[in-house]
Amino acid sequence: LAGDALLTLAFQVLAQLDLPAEPKTRLIEELTVAAGTAGGMIGGQVADLEGEGKPPDASLLETIHRAKTGALLRASLRLGAICAGATRAQYEALSCYGEHVGLAFQIVDDILDVEESSEALGKTAGKDAQKRKITFPAVYGLGTSRRMAEEQCRRAHLVLEPFGSRSAGLHELADLIVQRKS
Repeated sequence: LAGDALLTLAFQVLAQLDLPAEPKTRLIEELTVAAGTAGGMIGGQVADLEGEGKPPDASLLETIHRAKTGALLRASLRLGAICAGATRAQYEALSCYGEHVGLAFQIVDDILDVEESSEALGKTAGKDAQKRKITFPAVYGLGTSRRMAEEQCRRAHLVLEPFGSRSAGLHELADLIVQRKS
């Protein structure tokens, strides 16, 4: 219920912003799509649950992970871009960065579920395998999954090149995600 409450609060916060109607509507729309059922967090969660016990499938895996955390990370960057009055090119670059970082995060999260202890994770380790979830290590193995996370981080860095030194914090975020022990 905490997640439900926080998601609902996010819409309330956006609705109460002191902004003109047009950008406020865009912000609410972005969050709605990212949280929603078609390519958003809820849709990703549904696909994740429906995939339990099924044979590992690369296409379904990507659908699940791009929709779950990836959609919300992408939306957070888009929300910031809208508020800052970003150009279309800046908006697209930040969107792409969010997609790469979101996928890297999910890959690393899947790896950590295999390699780390419950104590280190702060949650039950090995739960993905117990539930026979479709994960990156299940589909590609640990070594390839590590390389995939690093590649997503590299791509995230590349799309930020037009921002120059202004993107240093985002570069650090991508690096921290992959360094979580991918």
